[in-house]
Amino acid sequence: MSNTKKNDDKLKVVGCDVVNCKYHGADQHCHADCISVESHNAVRKNETFCGTFESKTTM
Repeated sequence: MSNTKKNDDKLKVVGCDVVNCKYHGADQHCHADCISVESHNAVRKNETFCGTFESKTTM
């Protein structure tokens, strides 16, 4: 069995409330192509973090 997913298998909606992330959309969803939730030893939600986060730059 292959670990490769088709485009139609992508996660459709990921909510996001991190307004200073460049992937945060006005619709309160993440607009990154993919996300990485990180923490090797997490046992609680607050012990994880978004490894995809990138700060918005202001011009």
